[in-house]
Amino acid sequence: MLGERRTERPGDDPAVATIEELLDRAATRHNAGDWRGRAAHVVTICACVTLKASPDWIIFDTEDGIGWRRWPDDLPDEQIIHAPLEAGGHADPPQVLAWLRGHAPDPWADGGDGSGDVEVLPALQRWLANL
Repeated sequence: MLGERRTERPGDDPAVATIEELLDRAATRHNAGDWRGRAAHVVTICACVTLKASPDWIIFDTEDGIGWRRWPDDLPDEQIIHAPLEAGGHADPPQVLAWLRGHAPDPWADGGDGSGDVEVLPALQRWLANL
């Protein structure tokens, strides 16, 4: 499943387009397939630590690969991805980008905060390496 990307609009945080390109690349290279009942790890990122516009993301993996989607405010409960190991928090989009590129241990620095199972971020990072 690839994310539901939109074209960059004036006012968007400049990191958003690159974040979604990297997530698309990872999901194309290592596709998670259907996540229902199969997601192993999930992180929810509210990219609100910015003065610009930025969406929220759900990034997850299965034994087959990685997937992601935007997390709109009105996402029905049956579309929210749950896994045995979950993490989430509030982040600055450039820090999310640094984490995706393997330059930061998590997406929460620079004024953000996150919590959850410590295994989630390293598990997802293995699918993101070498993008």
